Amino acid sequence: MLYITGTPIGNLDDMSYRAVSTLAAVDEILCEDTRTTRKLTNHFEITTPLRSYHDFNKETATEEIIEELKAGKSFALVTDAGMPVISDPGFELVSRLQDESLDYTVIPAASAFTMALVASGIPSYEFTYFGFLPKSNQKRQEKLTEILHHRKTAVIYESPHRMKQLLKDLVKFDPKRLVSISREITKKFEQHERKTANELLHMMDKEIPLKGEFVVIIEGYEEETVNFTGTAKDHVSELVNEGMRPKDAIKLVSELRGMKKQHVYDEFHK
Repeated sequence: MLYITGTPIGNLDDMSYRAVSTLAAVDEILCEDTRTTRKLTNHFEITTPLRSYHDFNKETATEEIIEELKAGKSFALVTDAGMPVISDPGFELVSRLQDESLDYTVIPAASAFTMALVASGIPSYEFTYFGFLPKSNQKRQEKLTEILHHRKTAVIYESPHRMKQLLKDLVKFDPKRLVSISREITKKFEQHERKTANELLHMMDKEIPLKGEFVVIIEGYEEETVNFTGTAKDHVSELVNEGMRPKDAIKLVSELRGMKKQHVYDEFHK
């Protein structure tokens, strides 16, 4: 059996009894960073051996784990904090378990993005989780342009040294867009702030320390928020100038204007 086991995202008091007993009972614990997980297991006096399972070894490790599961071994899969698989390695292993009809179960825990969404005060009936933005500037701008035109509430993770630039990009596009940022969730200096992108930018460093991982909740796009004028070709061109790939811009414009994608494509490429 594989136990996909959630762990606290900051406050160790959030560790469940079921998680503790599971980690103590399995044959091995699969973890991203053995040093981080060892702090957790030491705290709860768990002596189960640890094995590295991360992005750099998951391909070979997955097949080894499958064979050991077939032989009767039990594992717990954990991440450094929160729920495994969410923006972390693991879905490949789960997929292989399904292929092999092997047993697994999920032991729940907090996930930073769901807690930030709950605390944001921004509509959460429908939302899209985008995880971390790409590191390369071009891809980052493309993804951010897509997010800023997304009709549903958007959820992203961001590192402290990129938060200011993220808010500058949001202000450039729509300074009045409602944004919530959360940091240090469940820890001593937990903070949630919901204001316009422009207001948050002016709070950075002073009222909002650039420390800890950030979860950013962005209000969904409404056509009335930004008024595009001109033809569909103009609309696509403007999005491309903002950093979106032409094919993505064509798709978005067709959705926003209620046009067939082929018609927008033909007009843009005239």
